Amino acid sequence: YPGPVITRYEVEPAVGVKGAQIVNLMKDLARALSLVSIRVVETIPGKTYMGLELPNPKRQIVRLSEIVGSDGYQNMGSRLTMALGKDIAGQPVSADLAKMPHVLVAGTTGSGKSVAINAMILSLLYKSTPKEVRLIMVDPKMLELSIY
Repeated sequence: YPGPVITRYEVEPAVGVKGAQIVNLMKDLARALSLVSIRVVETIPGKTYMGLELPNPKRQIVRLSEIVGSDGYQNMGSRLTMALGKDIAGQPVSADLAKMPHVLVAGTTGSGKSVAINAMILSLLYKSTPKEVRLIMVDPKMLELSIY
């Protein structure tokens, strides 16, 4: 599954090969592929395969317009529809904020957390009027949310 940031390869271990054996080879696999690291997914829900997730040589830019213009976003009836990005297969992902009690955004410095939060806020504003949705935003450092 080629995604915007990583590609997942599904592998079926030979009979008698345990998942832990493949996990133990993770660093060797990364070195053999000239990668900093790879991720081994031992269980893919609904499948008998394991997953090897390798970073793509070049990250794909995910545009907000792709998500907001997708059928999934457009067909959600909620006024609190939020664009989240793309999944591992490159498909647009949206969610109803009313059905999510919490949202955790995490990542390394420069990985796009602030961009993602701004896109989520804009996707809420895109589908609703100021009378329909009110936001209370707390920004202790007064860096990211002051524009709103």
